[in-house]
Amino acid sequence: MNTEARFTVLNIVLDSGERLPCLVETATWIPVRVATRWAVRYRRYRVQSSTLANNLRVLARMYRWARETAGYHLDDHLTRGQTVRGREIESLANSLRAKASGQAMDTGAFDHQLAVVENFLNWSMDSDNRGGQNGLSLEQLVTGRGWLQEVFRSLRVGAQPPNRIEPLEEVQVVAIRRAIGPMQGSQGELSFPEIFSPHTRLRNWLMFEAALELGIRRGELLKLRLDSLPRGSEDGIRVLRRPDDPHDSRAKEPAVKTAERVIPASRNLLAIVRAYLTYPRPLGRVSGKTPYLFVTRSGHPVSIDTADDVIAAIGRHSHIMPLSWHRLRHTWAERMAEMLADQPNGMDRLVYLGGWTNPLSARR
Repeated sequence: MNTEARFTVLNIVLDSGERLPCLVETATWIPVRVATRWAVRYRRYRVQSSTLANNLRVLARMYRWARETAGYHLDDHLTRGQTVRGREIESLANSLRAKASGQAMDTGAFDHQLAVVENFLNWSMDSDNRGGQNGLSLEQLVTGRGWLQEVFRSLRVGAQPPNRIEPLEEVQVVAIRRAIGPMQGSQGELSFPEIFSPHTRLRNWLMFEAALELGIRRGELLKLRLDSLPRGSEDGIRVLRRPDDPHDSRAKEPAVKTAERVIPASRNLLAIVRAYLTYPRPLGRVSGKTPYLFVTRSGHPVSIDTADDVIAAIGRHSHIMPLSWHRLRHTWAERMAEMLADQPNGMDRLVYLGGWTNPLSARR
């Protein structure tokens, strides 16, 4: 029997239009229990559907390893409250390290697959998550998860980290604002530099300020909708996952790839948002065609390509090169890390605000 065919990842389309990958046994099409709970109740809210599908393919290899090497059914093993022991994790790592062709796997891909398995085992250690018997106390969970972290840390190959993206210095932020930001006239009107067309000047300035202050990714910026904005006395902007949104008319849909969260916004940023929503054309937002916040002159949501053109133009006109949406996120992350470094639970706060599913991303 082809062991690769023991398990299959199926894509299910929910009534909302969301694509939800599901891991099933190929022979019966019955979903595997614990991996399905992990995908439906936890992982789908933190990664894209395509990423979730790849995650489940990694777990398929783990389920096969459990049957063919460890000699047990993984679902039954976990729901009885039993753990995967250290030597077994080493054996599993060896099976992940080799490709189907027998060639060695790329070190970065190997470490990523280990991270998926660690995340799954860490989550399934809690009986409230996986179901079944032998619930652990909070102290036992902390101890067990700490042990699991050390085991996986010892197995990682440690691929070469990417070159660090330098955060913007304050003088560079000032230069960008001078290049694209407005001056207020005697009558309170906003007067912008003429580097962009009139209908995009306020929008592009707001996109820059929102990305810099909130630290959100490009896809998260483009996925902001009117109902993401605070109401009443609220001051938080909601970063929400809306996969396969029927209201999103873009051919290439942007994505909120990781965790949902609410990020506090300053009065200054909220004032710019109000100006964008209330100013008459050409400065103000074209309304009535889409619930998405950032729109084109025709009223349709801004595309990924247009957003990339905007940040490239901002970089050229301000003479800050290279400039990208991701560099703005790095600038935010460095500032927040310094601000939260000495606060109780500062790291947890940084992980939440940054929307990271892996705390190692914030530690770096």
